[in-house]
Amino acid sequence: MQFRKWILIGFLLVSSWGVMQSQSDAASDSLKLLLIYAAEENRVDENVHMIDATFSAFTTEQRVVSIQEFQPELLTGTDAVVLVGDAKMDLPAPLIKALDGYKGDMIAFGYNADQLRTFKGWDYRGEVELRSLDGHSLTKSISAVQVIPPQGSEIIVSGNSLNETIPFIIKNGRLSYIAATSFATDEKMQISKAMYPILGIDPPDVHPAYLRLEDISPVSDHQLVKETGDYLADRGIPFYMAVIPVYVNNETGEQMRLSANRKLVDVLRHLQDRGGIIIAHGYTHSYRYEETGEGFEFWDDQLNQKITTERTDKLPAPLPSRESFRSQDEFDSFMNEVDLIEKRYIERKHRKAIEDLVDLGLIPLAFEAPHYTMSSTGYGITSDYFTSIFGQVQLSDDNWGVMDAPLFISTPQILSGMTLYPETIGYADPTMADPLQGARESVKQLKEIPGSVVGGFYHPYLGLEYLPEMLELIYSVGPIEWLDLRTEEQIVKTDDILIHQQENGGLKVQSERNYWNRLVERSKEHPLEGALWLMAVVVALFLTAFFIYIASLRVGLKKRLFRERESIG
Repeated sequence: MQFRKWILIGFLLVSSWGVMQSQSDAASDSLKLLLIYAAEENRVDENVHMIDATFSAFTTEQRVVSIQEFQPELLTGTDAVVLVGDAKMDLPAPLIKALDGYKGDMIAFGYNADQLRTFKGWDYRGEVELRSLDGHSLTKSISAVQVIPPQGSEIIVSGNSLNETIPFIIKNGRLSYIAATSFATDEKMQISKAMYPILGIDPPDVHPAYLRLEDISPVSDHQLVKETGDYLADRGIPFYMAVIPVYVNNETGEQMRLSANRKLVDVLRHLQDRGGIIIAHGYTHSYRYEETGEGFEFWDDQLNQKITTERTDKLPAPLPSRESFRSQDEFDSFMNEVDLIEKRYIERKHRKAIEDLVDLGLIPLAFEAPHYTMSSTGYGITSDYFTSIFGQVQLSDDNWGVMDAPLFISTPQILSGMTLYPETIGYADPTMADPLQGARESVKQLKEIPGSVVGGFYHPYLGLEYLPEMLELIYSVGPIEWLDLRTEEQIVKTDDILIHQQENGGLKVQSERNYWNRLVERSKEHPLEGALWLMAVVVALFLTAFFIYIASLRVGLKKRLFRERESIG
């Protein structure tokens, strides 16, 4: 029995190591990419973000610049150029000249490629509405550029309008063309699948997979958390626990800390010892306390804007538009002040979340933003604390609802160096007639995308009701390898704490925190409680001094009586 146990452990370690190997092999042999985009107002929009995120999964070095920022020297050493035409624009003459002389691979999206001599011989016929891709009906029709490529071109994916078949993804030698920049679900699936032939990379045989136990907070039922965690651990599955260190009562604002639920802490430690990996899921999962359970924490959802104040007792003013300011400099100065407020707020939340978890012996190796919402500047701040993030990415600084994730493990520019482990299949929703309907549909699509991540989450309060079926769905994708961050290098840090997870499985945790640090912080957070404790200490000191004084009087009195007896005797 013991021998079989060690065989199983060895198999799991090799399997987990292979999760990233399947994609890192592609990345290590991948191209050095330069992504050049043309978008409205020279802003990186959600389409550009998604193209960047998708390509970043296949390269370890990728630059992203606008057509205005492009410099010819950026092409030096570049193996492939990705030209994203998200808006119709006249390309700058230096860019056209440089690209016309470029001899490497070129992948063009959407508009503007017809301005290049490189694409001479491609017949651009304007826009057309597509209603299906690769034989799959689209949820919503999309606008695409109708292009007739040169003879001998490979049509990787075709679309259909009302009357005719239109090439959608095309490859002709070193040139590739995608007829749109849209990244809704259907288009994302087709473009992701086409990445391998476009880049000339052999598709992997396995899918990286992971499952998170979601929204574990101080009020979670420790028995259900243990039940679901042990179920996964018993099957040798490395799993993730998204932990919220503080629960805020949405009626009173009263806080309950994880340390107050000792049984839950013991369960989390137990599961951590069995292969469970802690993810810091924010600090309170709320910005205003009345939003607990629905709160976004790092985004003001009531105003649909980034965090502009740390005060939550009243609604702040909406962020003014650029037109409200007399100059760009005045607007930039105002936004810099807002960014500083957001920075202080996010830094405090990250610091406290990491410290609270480590103080309890729970070691976070990654981060997950509540409801996946956070501004682009917020991601930059977060990258100073974590090297990995789970879930999806908010792709707009103006609307939290604009979010998505690529189908591969990637390092999008918006995440400032963090590695994204995307959520791709959703969760078990008990309010649905079929709680796993969404996951079922996603799994069906992921089967067709080699190397796509099969990532989802499960709420422990559901017990084991849907967990076995969810695991069956994940396994049904095909050969999978469970993602295990304990075999990947991870850094999580604050000013006082350094967590270094090494690739060989070694874990180093350095903390300069002590009881005095925690006492001072708690006093700052709860000044009334701190004042009461201070009063108690002062009273205790006075009482101690009083008893010492009484004792010294008694000792002095005894000595005097002793001397008087000697003098009388």
